[in-house]
Amino acid sequence: MKRAIFLTIAIICIVFSAAISLAGDNGLCRIQAAVRDYIEANMPWPQGTVRIDFPSGEPESVQQRRDLTLRIEPAGNGEFIGDASFLVRVSAGGKLLRTETVHTRIEVLRDVVVAARSIRSGIILTEQDVRLVKKWVRRIPPESLSSLDETLGKRITTQARPGMELSVNMLREVPLVQKGKIVKVVFDSAVMRITTVGMSEEDGTAGSIVRVRNVTSNKIIYARVLGDSLVGIEL
Repeated sequence: MKRAIFLTIAIICIVFSAAISLAGDNGLCRIQAAVRDYIEANMPWPQGTVRIDFPSGEPESVQQRRDLTLRIEPAGNGEFIGDASFLVRVSAGGKLLRTETVHTRIEVLRDVVVAARSIRSGIILTEQDVRLVKKWVRRIPPESLSSLDETLGKRITTQARPGMELSVNMLREVPLVQKGKIVKVVFDSAVMRITTVGMSEEDGTAGSIVRVRNVTSNKIIYARVLGDSLVGIEL
């Protein structure tokens, strides 16, 4: 009886010892720990802004050997967000033992712009209308907004409730120059600066080129929108 008890304890100790040797310091199996390290070393995101899950569970463990090497490379599009897979080539003594495909789910903590209060359609957004919040995401749509500078001074084309995430396709640039309105025209050169007035032939946002009719000569000129009812020509 005592011998059976000792044998059982010995087996448990051996299994426990093996489990420890096949696990990384963070409790993951060695392959998962290596994949996590690879992601954190190569991702474009700041440290501390990702969380990595392994939805397919732990791959088959690898033995602890001094000559064991794990070579990791991305599979598929190589993006470090969402559902991403990585190839792990397990080698020892210069010989490839096997190749594992490890599936991961990567979430990134990033800033998103949301409505700070109820916003009606058509208003020009100010600092009182929008705010930044942190959000875990598995994909970054091209129309997403992550900076208040991308929203302030723009016109919103739809209603928004408090906390609603805003996107690029909900906003429109506000024309600083309007068709049929008088604008100030500034001619700038290295030696002189001339100011006159004209009438804009089209709407224009900051930095755009618009057609302007010189009210004196009735000729059409092309000028860059510099500000509210202000255009300029560099000579």
